[in-house]
Amino acid sequence: MGNGPSVVVALLAPLADSVFRQSIKTTTAHDADGGQHMTRNRLATLLTSTALSTAPAVATAQDVAFDLDPIVVTATTQPIEKERSGASVEVLGDGETVGENGDLQLNTALQRLSGVSTQQSGPPGTTTQIRIRGASERYSAVYVDGIKVNDPSSTSGQYGNFGGMSAGGLGRVEVLKGSQSALYGSSAVAGVINVFTLPQADDPEGTRQQGEVMFGSYGTLAGSYSYSQTLGDLSLSFGLSHAQSDGFSAGDENAGNTEADSYRSDRLSFGLAYQASDAVRVGLNGFYSVSESEFDEGTGAGPVDGTPGDERGERTERGLRLFTEIDTGGAWTHEASLSFYNVDRSQDSLTVAPGSFQPFTSQFEGERQRLDWQSSVAVNEQLSLTFGADYEKLISKDTSIPGGSASTSNRGVFAEAVYSPRADIDVIAALRHDDNSQFGSATTGKLALSYRPTDALTLRGSVANGFRAPVPSELYAEFPDPLYPYFGNPDLEPEESTSVELGFDLDLSRDTTLRTTAFHMGVDNLVRYAPCPVTVDFVNFSCDPGTFSTVENEPGTTTFQGLELQLAHRFSDRLGMTLAYTYLDTATAAGERLPRRARHELFLNLEAELSDRLTSQVSVTHVADRADDTGVFPAQAMSDYTLVDMGLDYALSDTATAYLAVNNVFDEQYQQIAGYGTSGRALYVGLRADF
Repeated sequence: MGNGPSVVVALLAPLADSVFRQSIKTTTAHDADGGQHMTRNRLATLLTSTALSTAPAVATAQDVAFDLDPIVVTATTQPIEKERSGASVEVLGDGETVGENGDLQLNTALQRLSGVSTQQSGPPGTTTQIRIRGASERYSAVYVDGIKVNDPSSTSGQYGNFGGMSAGGLGRVEVLKGSQSALYGSSAVAGVINVFTLPQADDPEGTRQQGEVMFGSYGTLAGSYSYSQTLGDLSLSFGLSHAQSDGFSAGDENAGNTEADSYRSDRLSFGLAYQASDAVRVGLNGFYSVSESEFDEGTGAGPVDGTPGDERGERTERGLRLFTEIDTGGAWTHEASLSFYNVDRSQDSLTVAPGSFQPFTSQFEGERQRLDWQSSVAVNEQLSLTFGADYEKLISKDTSIPGGSASTSNRGVFAEAVYSPRADIDVIAALRHDDNSQFGSATTGKLALSYRPTDALTLRGSVANGFRAPVPSELYAEFPDPLYPYFGNPDLEPEESTSVELGFDLDLSRDTTLRTTAFHMGVDNLVRYAPCPVTVDFVNFSCDPGTFSTVENEPGTTTFQGLELQLAHRFSDRLGMTLAYTYLDTATAAGERLPRRARHELFLNLEAELSDRLTSQVSVTHVADRADDTGVFPAQAMSDYTLVDMGLDYALSDTATAYLAVNNVFDEQYQQIAGYGTSGRALYVGLRADF
């Protein structure tokens, strides 16, 4: 495609690059074992385990106007109106489903949000990277139904399965952007992704059921079903989803790769809550998911087909959360929860093509055990306080080699104040202290402000810092492959960040809404891949100098800065549009751009009501000015691309809708990652019901 859109962007200068910088101090590690005032975790419990009587109207990519007042649960410890949070929060799902017509995976829906980008190495099920404002997935804390699911056994502690998480049946997703370690601890350097797998119920005293089935190109078949009911003091819900696809070649077909790589995913979610008394509520929620996918063999120059059906990955995830809520009937509320997350991953490539990696069988297991407590108090009408503490233990196992197990633990305490001196001003401050068994201590903070000078204008800003403690796999992993070995580095230091953003939300008219946010984030001690140093402690660090690959902290500051713009306009009662645009500039300490970060990303959606029953959508995605270093060094420029998708919805009744979706209408040939394939023109039909 041609050059990207010509946009004049005023970037936010690093106004507070040193603010909070001194508050992160790593000390010598010690032996450490490690209504309005409803808590964030309590509302998260309601979203996943029982009916919620006032489901907020939340803007999705297809809406033609922004709702500035949805209740969000991720920005603070207490549910708060979005416009009062002072934060940049994106919301998908409004009690219906998260994805749009033809969406098989969650990452497809996420990539339509401003400030969020995705790259996938082939068809559904293959490795997918989610980036918030250009920062890698390891900088995002990910929660599913209140359970933290960052995988301790993954290469950098990222969740690692957005390529396998189906969109079917999901009820709501919140994406909180900017450093959030003051509330969420390690990993929340760039933001938080909060997924709720069950839709919200409309009637707290009734029953709600939702179902959907979809099939189409590449042998795609997907279906989901959810059920929720309240029986007196007992609330229950569960959901099932299935997705499968024959796929296409992970290696680009234009390079001669023809073998289709398939995908299959199944998920069960459930919740149960019991109102034991007027003051006490107890319950549990959890999920179980299994996914299988095929991939292509990797070489130094990119992927190749290899032996058909030989390269396969499997993943099993289990999550369980037990909780107790206590409402004293006065100013105080309390909640305690115990959660477990376990993931088993395996990859096999038993035969190889010339020039590819060696044959391998790898098996990994990650486990996260976590205990949370928090209490909130309404001091008066203007001030509410929350205090909390948490403890978690991370375990990483490489079951394919003897002794491949390691663990770390972390203790944290935090406090948050929400102060509203006037009806048009909200100030939110948070402070957290962590004690890590490997690194010692870190202190992080956040300050956010929201000011509404008129009913049509909201001004907001925030400054915060964050940190990410390296996970066991980065510290202790051993992968002695003859050609492509990898060893962890126990001398790694935590990565540290400072982020600042300024923005406004403006109702230009009754039919037009504009949102703009300028952001800047600096990351120190960035963990990067590197050859083994010549000087190395061979007693504690098994690595051949200049030969084996490892990780190290990069000196200096890596920066991520840019501008987000969202526009919604209704041309008439039957025609509207939404636009989301992101400008991103990244630079290492040496002044080099980071690969796979597009400078310009734009998503435009037009929606028209053709009749009382028939609605059409046309969307355009444009990605421009990017480079990739897959198979080449330094990174080489990649072609811009533009995708056009179309869809039709037909309301069969008040509770059932049939739909048709055509993705990549003009069969654009493009790559998200150099050497890897993408979908051509694809057609999907489906039926959804809500009753």
